[in-house]
Amino acid sequence: MTMTAHDSERIGLTAGPISAANGVICPACGGANPDDAVFCGHPGCHKALGEFKYVLEELLAARSRIERLADGVAQFAGKPPFIAVHAIWFGLWVLANGRVFGALPVFDEYPYSLLGLVLAVEAIFITGFVLISQNHQTAYSEKRAELDYEITIRSYRKLMELERRLETLKPAPSSEGKQTP
Repeated sequence: MTMTAHDSERIGLTAGPISAANGVICPACGGANPDDAVFCGHPGCHKALGEFKYVLEELLAARSRIERLADGVAQFAGKPPFIAVHAIWFGLWVLANGRVFGALPVFDEYPYSLLGLVLAVEAIFITGFVLISQNHQTAYSEKRAELDYEITIRSYRKLMELERRLETLKPAPSSEGKQTP
């Protein structure tokens, strides 16, 4: 079974790393690596060395501005500093409207309805950004699953081809009904 250029493109195979006299050249950074290397050993690169596309890099490069913004917001919202910033913000809001800072005029009386409105609008935007980011991550997972499936099918077909070839190498049964070892 010979792989055509179309098959290579379909399952994401590319020219891949180049073998050099002193090892394998990384297609991403151009650095030389040992022949048995799986990942590029150069700091800041660490790309997998193989004849396949880098799915994550392709999807990251194809992101729109809003997708990049959504990924950044979702990433920040999922970390402890997000909680700390909000705790400080709420504390200052309550203190400012509780006349603790005498020079500031009260802009949101208790029960802080303006704060509630601001938080509701923030929640709407954060939810939208998180959903956009999750859609992007789902697309990445689906692309990887599709490539994994295609590689599995290709491996299965190659294994079946090898099995058929091995079957042709089996010695024929002898005329006495015994098989030769």
